[in-house]
Amino acid sequence: MSKKTYVVFDIETTGISAAHHKITEIGAVKIEDGVITEEFHQLIDPGVPVPWRITEITGITDELLAGQPTIGEVLPFFIDFCTDCILVAHNASFDMSFIRSCATEQRLDCTFEVVDTLSLARKHFPMLENHQLNTVANHLGVEHNDHHMMTLVKVFIKIIFQTKRRQLF
Repeated sequence: MSKKTYVVFDIETTGISAAHHKITEIGAVKIEDGVITEEFHQLIDPGVPVPWRITEITGITDELLAGQPTIGEVLPFFIDFCTDCILVAHNASFDMSFIRSCATEQRLDCTFEVVDTLSLARKHFPMLENHQLNTVANHLGVEHNDHHMMTLVKVFIKIIFQTKRRQLF
């Protein structure tokens, strides 16, 4: 059996609709055999103001994004970073809707196998009151802080590499 390489990633956006809102940040780590081997992080100038509610949630401001590259400049590098990997996100349909929308606009191939830790949590931990990332982290005994991305990495590694070898997918 060949070893799989995963890219655990998270994006921040100006809102919830890939059709109407923009990506402001992409963070990702490559994982091989349960070890982080590479990182990708880029703030992105969305070309529109960041709504104050989003700034309250993410801490991302217009000033922070001023002078950053556009998604047109960043996405080809991110897709290259993910080549031959399985993508992992919590509520992956949200993150992938933005990535795929931008890839389609740029005519970039965005065909990846995707693992959704939200779906895994719902399947394997149905007893939880909800399946938000912090709830799943608490259930798995994963320490978490304000950094969503690293909590996701720890949860994914725990689910995949530290649980009994049961069928997860």
